[in-house]
Amino acid sequence: MSIDVLFELQHEIRRLFIAGSGMAAGDLRLQKMLPQLQKLGESVPIFNRMAQAVSQVLEAEVSSSAGKLLELGTLLNSVLYTQGKTETKEDLFPVKGAEATLVSPIPYRKLQPLIEALTQKGQGRMEQLRLGHEENLFQDFRVISAAVTALDDSYAEIPDFLHRKVLPSLGQAALPALKQQFRQDGGKGDARRLELIHPLLPEPEAVDWLLQAATKGSTDVRSTGIERLGDYPEQEEFILDQADDKKKEIRRAALFALSRLGTEQAIARLYKALNSKDQDIAIEPVQLCRANVLTLRVIDHANAMLEQIVQRINVEESAQMLMADIRSLQGKRVPEVVNLLETLLSTAGFIVPETETVQEAAADLLLQLDLPEADRFAVKLHEAYNRKFIGYSLRAAIKILPPEDVYERFYHDLKDKKQPAAKDLLRVMYDVTPSLHAQVFDQMNAPIRTQWDPRWVHLFIKLDEEELVCRFAGEPDPKVTDYLVKKCEERPNFNANKTTLLLAVLFKQNYAKAPTLLMDILEKPGNKQFYYLDRLQLTLLSLLPKSYAERLSKFAEGLSYQGMKSQLLDIAETVAAKPEQANHLETDEKGQGLWGWIRSKMS
Repeated sequence: MSIDVLFELQHEIRRLFIAGSGMAAGDLRLQKMLPQLQKLGESVPIFNRMAQAVSQVLEAEVSSSAGKLLELGTLLNSVLYTQGKTETKEDLFPVKGAEATLVSPIPYRKLQPLIEALTQKGQGRMEQLRLGHEENLFQDFRVISAAVTALDDSYAEIPDFLHRKVLPSLGQAALPALKQQFRQDGGKGDARRLELIHPLLPEPEAVDWLLQAATKGSTDVRSTGIERLGDYPEQEEFILDQADDKKKEIRRAALFALSRLGTEQAIARLYKALNSKDQDIAIEPVQLCRANVLTLRVIDHANAMLEQIVQRINVEESAQMLMADIRSLQGKRVPEVVNLLETLLSTAGFIVPETETVQEAAADLLLQLDLPEADRFAVKLHEAYNRKFIGYSLRAAIKILPPEDVYERFYHDLKDKKQPAAKDLLRVMYDVTPSLHAQVFDQMNAPIRTQWDPRWVHLFIKLDEEELVCRFAGEPDPKVTDYLVKKCEERPNFNANKTTLLLAVLFKQNYAKAPTLLMDILEKPGNKQFYYLDRLQLTLLSLLPKSYAERLSKFAEGLSYQGMKSQLLDIAETVAAKPEQANHLETDEKGQGLWGWIRSKMS
């Protein structure tokens, strides 16, 4: 029997159902199929019956065409149903049950967008997954299989989110799907599955899974299995063997496992790797190892490298080894590390051109330790080596010294900002204080040091550091006001971000002529092409006193863009409706701060 003919006829009948039965009489496509059906009917009776039904549809009157078409469709579907197959070519195996405790009270229509985000490609999927996690939709067992499959997704953020947040929260409910989809010869997705399976199994079975993966898996799976074996001290010999594997990824995983063990042999192997060709992959495992014995061995080696540098023995190679030592000591907040760094930065023979990067690494680590003794020493580096470390010294001083002491110690070095020391200090000042844009729009926390000596802002005026003047501007100050007004007049463009920030500072300083200055800048020739105003610009306009409402309205009438004109006219009406006593700026609430005040006006 030619089933293709039946499917073709089904397609034409569906077309006529949609178009209407009145179109069936004399249909050309059915007429073309009729001879073929009649010929097949000579050997297969059902085709002869089908040909008769088609003829009846073609010859039917309009009044009876619907019934004839329905009869043909019913006959055709009945025949097609007899041609279905239920068997499969795949091997049959019994289904293993799971002690699932999750229920599914959620309608499928609510789960469907989440399942589509897990199984299909396209934009906006990550947002759908986050929303599903917040609404606990992953707790429905119908989603679990798709979530486990999505560990192979090509968009890295999705499998990482599922691996770190979603699937661990499901616990044992995810274990059957994880086991079923795990493949030892798989890639990163299977490595993630193994990492999720491991904590859900009892210890004997977990170790067996990890050993199987560590010996027979792909590189990704092997690496994960080996690294997880670091939780089992009895596997030490096996891990040590893997640390000598030909593949770098496997050696790296073994070193991470050894860092978790922290045994005598593990420490020896980590130390050996740090001073070998595997130095680059050994640094992080050494950082993570909590064994103080290893830390002391690294410090001893660093002192030996320092001695070679001082004696000018293989200086470049010794500097490279010393750099690895310093990097591996990151995060180890112990007095011995502080002593090493103090020794390095106090040794004149170490401060040579060949060790420039090592010097910076040592000074960085000194501040990262965040220990009082480390910061005190960093402050003492202020004038050392021709002020080479003055920037690090300033960072430390900001943390531990009173504001007036910080100013007295460093302001002399900022008199000429072309000098290297002054450049370093300015760079630090910019680093430790949030930008104006960040303070207003990102609603960041206060700067690292909330209290600054008021003399800084006057120094920045002398240096013409406009951004820093704005960042450090506090209470109303005539010198600051005159400087900011001058800068506004030099750049009278309301569309310039810097100009609006300067105006905001002037408004906050309660500058009496700030509204006039704003309107003068707004009315400058060439400022008529407005298509968009940001939140700060709109806030500044709303701060205008009532007496400026008519002037703002007149300016708005001259705009060519209708949308902008309507927006400014609305603001003008709001300004005009202000009470008479609000003809100037409100005083700042105590403790609110400069940008807190501005944000309160933008809300």
